[in-house]
Amino acid sequence: MLKEHKVAIARIFADLIKADRIVDTGEMECWRNICNKYAIDRDVRIEAGEVSFAEALDVICNSGVQGLKEDLLGDCRSMTVSDGFCAHSEALLMIALTTILDSGQPFRGEVISIPRANFNIDIATVLYIESDTDPETNSAILASYRSIFKELQLAGFHFVYIPKIIDHYKNTDPALFKDILSFLAPSMSERGLDTTYRLLMKMTTGVFCKDLLCNKCGITELRNTMPSLLIKIGNSYVGDDQYANYLKIDVDDEIALTVQTFVDRFSEMLSADMFVVSTSEERDNQFHFHGFYKQLLDIFIVRRNIRSAIHLNPYKEEILFPDIDSKAMGLHRRERALYALMLCQGRDGINFNLPKSAGALERYNRRMKRVQQRYSAIYEMFGGGKDAAPDLSVPEIRRPIFSCLKRSIRNLKSLYNHEDYNISKGADGTFHVHVEPELVFVHQSGSERPVPLLESEMFRRWSQI
Repeated sequence: MLKEHKVAIARIFADLIKADRIVDTGEMECWRNICNKYAIDRDVRIEAGEVSFAEALDVICNSGVQGLKEDLLGDCRSMTVSDGFCAHSEALLMIALTTILDSGQPFRGEVISIPRANFNIDIATVLYIESDTDPETNSAILASYRSIFKELQLAGFHFVYIPKIIDHYKNTDPALFKDILSFLAPSMSERGLDTTYRLLMKMTTGVFCKDLLCNKCGITELRNTMPSLLIKIGNSYVGDDQYANYLKIDVDDEIALTVQTFVDRFSEMLSADMFVVSTSEERDNQFHFHGFYKQLLDIFIVRRNIRSAIHLNPYKEEILFPDIDSKAMGLHRRERALYALMLCQGRDGINFNLPKSAGALERYNRRMKRVQQRYSAIYEMFGGGKDAAPDLSVPEIRRPIFSCLKRSIRNLKSLYNHEDYNISKGADGTFHVHVEPELVFVHQSGSERPVPLLESEMFRRWSQI
């Protein structure tokens, strides 16, 4: 057995012992036996403190050591009843261990450990997640929602289904809901309140999973997840940082049966027939502001790490980021026009590097002439004269424009991944803005709402040059 296997075992047992926040004589005696069996010394225990629960399980599953998973699972079961009692918190870890280590389980799953600062909800919360809408599974949830909710509730879990929450919000008077948002975030502008309300009303499980859990909270493991139940099973420290541990179980249109089987197996692990069950539910004109519900509203109210759209308004000479209630500041017409040009260039970008050969120089000059003409056309749309547009081919003119623009984008504190929105230079010297076209809109005359960039007059003028 390798040292990394011993470290993983020590990590798993450390979390199991601490799960109920009580360490007693029986557990210490069992721990000594575990240390002797797996040759776990002081150095191993120290290293175990730097490994997450999910990493430890991954090491065991990929160890290749014959019978290790079975032995470890048996020892974990013995540990949980070493004090004569298996608490709810210990059963949460045990259902995760059983799901991962016992090949005979009827459902597939994995364990995820993430920093609590990124995303933290109450223990025993069960979230339904999916990257893309699965009609069959969602239909099954809606058909059996009450039985799924109650089945989990009676085992001490709280089931959260995003569409039900949003339906509750939609059935509330919009003025009242905006009053609540304004109370919770008094510094938010009227436009910010409208944007927040609009985004909440459009929230789906897929948007929640990709834009919020992945992009905002950094849980990249869920970027392409199939329909699953994400279950909070506990907290632990990795070094000096607090981590949250989750069990993810795959589900399909037979989700009701999966939940019943899960609850039956979980309940069999408990030593007591009685435990605290929350019966709190949102009612008409009443909203929870704790646990998951607070986390969901905070994600919208506290405007940090948002994947925002970009609105170009050449008539007001503005570049707006409506999803964070902000606009690019400290810019002149030349910077705004350059940013619009880079967005129109898309994946092609612009390369200003001078070629070395005479033949290539001629092609470069033709290309730069076209870039300058496109820039001048957009510069004119932002209120300037075509002939007054700065010459981008001159480095001494171009560089201050680039620097001012980059500085302005970096100052948008609430924006998610500034590097995507800023002008970046690739290895080949080409400058790009790595924002997908569907996030870019243009305000233009004759239209009440901004139109997509690719359908705008600005893009038409750019493409005809």
